[in-house]
Amino acid sequence: MRAWCPRCDAVRPGATTCPVCGTDLATLDDPGRADPGPGLADRPPDQPPPEAAPARPAAPSRLRLALAAATVVVAGLAFVAGRSVARPAATPAPAAAPATSTTAPEPDADRRRLGWTASAGGIAVTAVEAHRLATERRETVASITFRIQGVPADGRVLALRGLRLLDTGGGVFATVEERQFGSEDGAPVLEADGDPGAYQVITGPAPRLSSLARIELTGVVAVRPRDQTITLDTSAPWPAGPRMRAVHPGDRDSVRADLGAVRIPGTELELSVTSAFVRDGLALVVIDSFSGFRGRPGEVLPLGAELRAGGRVLCARSSLLGQDPDQQGADGIVLSCPTRPVPRLTVALGVGARIIPLQATLRP
Repeated sequence: MRAWCPRCDAVRPGATTCPVCGTDLATLDDPGRADPGPGLADRPPDQPPPEAAPARPAAPSRLRLALAAATVVVAGLAFVAGRSVARPAATPAPAAAPATSTTAPEPDADRRRLGWTASAGGIAVTAVEAHRLATERRETVASITFRIQGVPADGRVLALRGLRLLDTGGGVFATVEERQFGSEDGAPVLEADGDPGAYQVITGPAPRLSSLARIELTGVVAVRPRDQTITLDTSAPWPAGPRMRAVHPGDRDSVRADLGAVRIPGTELELSVTSAFVRDGLALVVIDSFSGFRGRPGEVLPLGAELRAGGRVLCARSSLLGQDPDQQGADGIVLSCPTRPVPRLTVALGVGARIIPLQATLRP
């Protein structure tokens, strides 16, 4: 049994009265512990009991644990970011050298010199070269340059009849559009700038030029011969300065052409010299056309004119009537030809197109 003195605040084992102060002791019951601990049994009566062990701190709340964990994570991320910024970037490994291709670029893919020639009936046609180009619609088409020689009276070539572009397998390399020129039709050509006798044909979408194997055509469409004439009297002195002298065309200043000859029956075309001027070194003539011809969509009527001095052709030009369907006025041709003073000038006119047969195959 253990007893406790409230006055001395000391445990007095085995007594009922405090031997020090004589105060009645209070009995301490501890059924689970019959024997006093070694510290209490051996402790002298006048000494206070040993200090109790410090209380265990309360467990932190979950909120504080979460905040502490977040702080640790943020600090770790900041540390890693600082290391990555401060540390110089690692030198990238050298890229592997590209494998050397043993295949040479395909020749004649986008530009190809041809030099293919065929001739018949005094007409010679040469396919000079071809090249591919991109259009505004992002299509890749081909442009083929032809040189055409031997056309009678140096007539302007308008189109190529029966033009076919074939590939190495005998199929169509590229298509060409056809247009109606009066009574004749064919693939239209464009005059090459600064190269007389050279013409260009623009195709539809085209593959690599290396697959072009041969070119076939059946004829050349040209302006009809200029067989109608108007004579101008230029015997008066020609001024030497920049000013030009007007020439009166005379009473016969126009010609009429029956378009029935070019398969447009019931329509008559009038061609007139409306004005003419001369000075030393130059002659200028303006020719207008008047008719009810408007044509069908895609159809035009060729007009050809040339200025002659005796047997010499000073210059020649062509025009296409109906090329602008919205035009209400007259279509005209202006002939501006260098020449020395002559007493008479002749304007020669031709209307419509004609076909010059030419069965030809152009190939390497």
